Amino acid sequence: MPVWKVLLIVALACICLTLAMATIAIPIAQEGVQRWAWLGGLLTATIVMGTLFVLFLRHAGNALDAKPRTHT
Repeated sequence: MPVWKVLLIVALACICLTLAMATIAIPIAQEGVQRWAWLGGLLTATIVMGTLFVLFLRHAGNALDAKPRTHT
């Protein structure tokens, strides 16, 4: 696997983890309507990044699948 794919996987994983932790921590510190705005925005960002991460992992995983050899 090329180095850029490994670095991209690590970067996407860190972004997803950071967004997930921020989704819990930031709204707790806010008051009133700001709490719900932060929660909605961070939850949406977490879902979008998580979806991109899963799609990239599926794409990268399919590229590593071994193709059966055919004898000719």
